[in-house]
Amino acid sequence: MFLFNSIIQVVSYVSPALIAFNICSLAQRNPIFAPRPGQSMGQDIFNSLSGSVVSADNKPLKNVRVELRNGNGSTLNSVYTNSAGMFEFPAVQAGMYEIVATSGVEQAQERIEMDNAPSSVSLRLPVRSAATDGRGMASVSVAQYKVPEKARDAFKKAQSEIGKGQTDDAQKHLAKALEIYPNYADALALRGVLKMGANDHEGAIADLQQAITNDENCALAYLVMGAVLNMQSKFDDAIRTLQRGEALAPNSWQAYFEMGKALIGKAQYEPALRQLDRAQTLAPIDYPLIHLVRAHAMLALNNYSDAMTELQAYLAKDPQGPNSQEAQKMLNQARAFSTR
Repeated sequence: MFLFNSIIQVVSYVSPALIAFNICSLAQRNPIFAPRPGQSMGQDIFNSLSGSVVSADNKPLKNVRVELRNGNGSTLNSVYTNSAGMFEFPAVQAGMYEIVATSGVEQAQERIEMDNAPSSVSLRLPVRSAATDGRGMASVSVAQYKVPEKARDAFKKAQSEIGKGQTDDAQKHLAKALEIYPNYADALALRGVLKMGANDHEGAIADLQQAITNDENCALAYLVMGAVLNMQSKFDDAIRTLQRGEALAPNSWQAYFEMGKALIGKAQYEPALRQLDRAQTLAPIDYPLIHLVRAHAMLALNNYSDAMTELQAYLAKDPQGPNSQEAQKMLNQARAFSTR
């Protein structure tokens, strides 16, 4: 039997940073656990992309939804403008992007190329009154509009602290956000992410369930719930939860990554690979763990050649990672099996 004990391990382990990275874009927020501007992550360089949104008469527009899209038109992240009409995506990889600001049925967009330096963009919406924050757009949850601005500001501060690795300070800001607005689904979901990272699975599930109760369209809550259920090896429950998450966030690579892990737990390897292929296509950067999970599925199908390719890709991206020793062992055994 070829390392099949590790097949179950792969759907149980999870890096909180991986799950959290960029997942808050599903809640129209900045990515968390992302590198700070100018910080490298392996060979990838990230820098800030900031800008402003103004009306036709040059007045700053607050609470406008601004999306960061890749070259294929998929939304990677989205944020809201502050009272000065400013917005920021703090960690963006070099490449071509499209910035889209939405106010009701009106949109403004601009293409921008990110290089190895911070960039800025200015958008003008053809409106003269206050922006509607995307009201009426089906992709935005109605519950989002009920969140007071002070609660939203506290939430953003929590994200900023998480990006710095200051989880204690982040907890304080989340507590403030929830004190202002106890039904804040995004804040509950983010607190669930932190509890998951602290291995408080039951506490995380409680927060995530409450988030879903408050906002049944909170995609973040479903995806993090699926990740926690995978960690608990509750694969049937994870699949049902992630199906809802995929429906709400069809461009989320995390949804397909977690679904792939859940299907591996059910020994459904070929469907798992299709989910992981989708995750790899949508991911804004090349995440090593996708290669490792794909390798597990391929090994289960006795596809040693492709499994070796995936393992080599994983080790090239994360040679000193926590799973590198296991990956090297798998690679050596795959080579031995392929020559028989």
